[in-house]
Amino acid sequence: MKTGSIDRVTFSKKTGADVLQTVASCCSLEEFVRTEHKYYLYDAVVDFGLAMTVTAYAPFLISIGLTLGEVSLINAFFWLTIVLAEIPTGMLADGKSRAWSLKMGCVFFTLGAFAYLFANGFWSALVCECVIGIGMAFFSGAEQAWVTDALHREGRDHERRKVFATAGVIRGFVMVVGGFLGSIFALSNARLIWLPMIITSPLAWLVVHKLMNGQGEPIHKMTEVEALRASVSLLKSNRSLKWVIGMMFVFGAVISFNHFWSPYFQPLVGTMGLSWVWAIMYIGLALSAVIVRRLSIPQGQEAAWIAASVVVTGIGLGGVGLSSGLLLPLFMATMHECGRGMLGPLVDSFVQHRVESGYRATFGSLQSLLGKISLAIVPALIWLTIRHDPNTPETIRFVWFVCGLVLIIGSLMLFLVRPRNA
Repeated sequence: MKTGSIDRVTFSKKTGADVLQTVASCCSLEEFVRTEHKYYLYDAVVDFGLAMTVTAYAPFLISIGLTLGEVSLINAFFWLTIVLAEIPTGMLADGKSRAWSLKMGCVFFTLGAFAYLFANGFWSALVCECVIGIGMAFFSGAEQAWVTDALHREGRDHERRKVFATAGVIRGFVMVVGGFLGSIFALSNARLIWLPMIITSPLAWLVVHKLMNGQGEPIHKMTEVEALRASVSLLKSNRSLKWVIGMMFVFGAVISFNHFWSPYFQPLVGTMGLSWVWAIMYIGLALSAVIVRRLSIPQGQEAAWIAASVVVTGIGLGGVGLSSGLLLPLFMATMHECGRGMLGPLVDSFVQHRVESGYRATFGSLQSLLGKISLAIVPALIWLTIRHDPNTPETIRFVWFVCGLVLIIGSLMLFLVRPRNA
């Protein structure tokens, strides 16, 4: 009797434990949250930390001794770091794990932001930019590859462009709120804009660790070398992908707006006023996401819209360079952001439609290496052009006007030679 009682109790405990484990696995947070919501949450947390820096980024760098030319120069190194790290990080994302790659990006973001708390001068800022650039390279390609394959596993490929566009809407909201809060931080001490990233990056790491394991990994696993070979082979044989990389190269001229919008508007509205300037500009980004969400064209045939988005971006940027006062430049800047906001989800949909699962992240990194090298070249050219010029609005307007012309002319030329059925 005693033995039997013990057996029954033991059996009962084991059965209860099994039941609890089964229920826990069925009701785990990872399985309960929809795929796109995991992606939106991760993206929002990462972007919030970045958003806290945007409104006071250039004023902060100027406050620690950099000139406008040096702001462009360290950003040239920032993008050069990303470009050089793209292929290794993309190969690791496909060969090792996309979730692991995203978590490594969070680690480098944390380190770079922490180092910026103690930066003082050009060289220390340069080191911080390179560390954050490595983190950005780990994100690049892996994010889009993860959500694309996660949707494919659920038979929801047709929702891909909508998901990318919705992420843009959420990103716009997060950037507006973060930019506003960053302005408040900057009023006390501009260096404090880096503090939130030290908090949000580990939080994003936790989101990936708890919610994004396995589901978005390659459906057909490849080694790192196989993924690179497949990516190069696809690029050589696919004219549409070569064309979109060319468009991304032209698009690199937008980087001049990133660096100079805050020092341009700050004398007109003050440090706190930058927050509402940022909010108004991001109305354009929200509008762009709504437009992309409502497109009815087949996925993979976005070429004309991609070209149009770059033209709109160029008109807005060049228009800011030609205008004066506050209202007209603000309107043109909002148009600029609208064009920019359209390009990202359109390119993601266009590219992912043509790339297979096993090497999505590696191809995304190869695409960034070739298409985003201009993001390093353009700031370097700006530095060479204005390194002896004063830090004045006239200098900034000249740069914006020239870059706007590059965007308009380059995109129109590429539009004329776009592939058929693209």
